[in-house]
Amino acid sequence: MGNHASSGERRDRNKTGEFTPYSPSRVGDGQAFTFDQSRSGAGHHKALLQQGSEEDHDPVILKVAKDKDKENEEPVPARPRPVITQGNKKMLPFVIKWTGGGNSVSIAGTFNQWQSIPMVKSEKDFVAIVDLPEGSHQYKFLVDGEWKVSPGEAAVDNAMGTQNNMITINDADFEEFENALLRDPNDKKDDKSGSKNISGKEREVVQEEQFSQEIPEYQQSEKIRGPPVLPPHLLQVILNKDTPISCEPTLLPEPNHVMLNHMYALSIRDGMMVLSTSHRFRKKCVTTLIYRPIE
Repeated sequence: MGNHASSGERRDRNKTGEFTPYSPSRVGDGQAFTFDQSRSGAGHHKALLQQGSEEDHDPVILKVAKDKDKENEEPVPARPRPVITQGNKKMLPFVIKWTGGGNSVSIAGTFNQWQSIPMVKSEKDFVAIVDLPEGSHQYKFLVDGEWKVSPGEAAVDNAMGTQNNMITINDADFEEFENALLRDPNDKKDDKSGSKNISGKEREVVQEEQFSQEIPEYQQSEKIRGPPVLPPHLLQVILNKDTPISCEPTLLPEPNHVMLNHMYALSIRDGMMVLSTSHRFRKKCVTTLIYRPIE
């Protein structure tokens, strides 16, 4: 009876005229599910478009925000070179060194109203390049919180009863250096006429005298130097170096890689010829000496 009732209900539903969904197994007959027009209307379609557009624009908004953050970020400033400004005076670079040791060294002087400038530490000393105007300047070193003077530099007495280092800057000392930079090292001619004022007509006459149709004879003015008899790196023989007292005589310093696999000969003395060669075995170098008597 239950089966009959269910079949009757199916007949009743079919008779009511309700729409039966199509089977999705056949292509082109229709859709498996239908939606109400009220839900798929223009308003709902617009809402879907707005939602999709917002999702599409989210990465763009984040990207712009990142770009703005990068623009707002301040670049890391590099360590500036200490420059002393003194009006319109010409500033000349000067290198100051401190070789007295220490962990933290600064320099101060009359050129910057005794304001400390940190010095850069190298292997064995501290160095600072300061632009100074022409004239005499006094300075002092602040080594680990203690004021000191360099014993290798000139020193003068100050009003406090102590001493300061003193340096004199002359513009003439830098002219030769600047001229050396401007001079062409390949130009071997001593052009003394360049300093004179030459008019246009005189310059044309000089050019006509320099150029002609005659081919000059070849003259070898300078002797061409040939290659050296012995490469310079082979002159540094480890057997010729003095062995320190603290080291064992049988231990030699590590040879250069270009010195390996070469045969060295000592000048014959007392009828004995000495030959030596160095080879590398894994991480060690072995030097072998061969003594041969000569009759």
